[in-house]
Amino acid sequence: MKKRAFVLVFMLFMISACHKSYDFSLNSEFGRVGLKDFAGKKLIVYFGYTFCPDVCPATLSLLSTQLKKFNNEKAYVLFISLDLQRDKDIRATNEWLRYFYPNATSLIADDENELARVAKTFGVLYEKIPMPNSAMKYTVAHSNEAFLLDERGRLVARISDFSQKNLHKSLKEFLGST
Repeated sequence: MKKRAFVLVFMLFMISACHKSYDFSLNSEFGRVGLKDFAGKKLIVYFGYTFCPDVCPATLSLLSTQLKKFNNEKAYVLFISLDLQRDKDIRATNEWLRYFYPNATSLIADDENELARVAKTFGVLYEKIPMPNSAMKYTVAHSNEAFLLDERGRLVARISDFSQKNLHKSLKEFLGST
């Protein structure tokens, strides 16, 4: 009996140890927020920046097109900015984001260290690249993935293939819609 109890306790410990926390505390239009503030929502977390000339707007457009097909009120996009210098105006960042999908919120870290911690938690790679001969002055190279978190803030899937077919399939599985 002791052996079974030990095995059960060990298994529960291992399961809880393997459950990685994706929580954060970042600035939003509502003040500081974390995953608990979005409990009950099916979150699509995306890292990018508003001055991105191509990848971010294209990806958000693709996500928006598919999310609108499902019309699921629980679907909620969290956009975590990788450009603290240019995305510091939360109202402007939200206005830009909600052009793509209205059920969304922008999140901005206080500083580069906080952003690096959150990005590392999700496995997001990014780097500020100087462009001295450009009007932009710099760009932010970054990985392009969407992270799907369930109503309790647990990561259930990642999307890196944004083809229409794969995106639709992934979101259908995640949202439980047709």
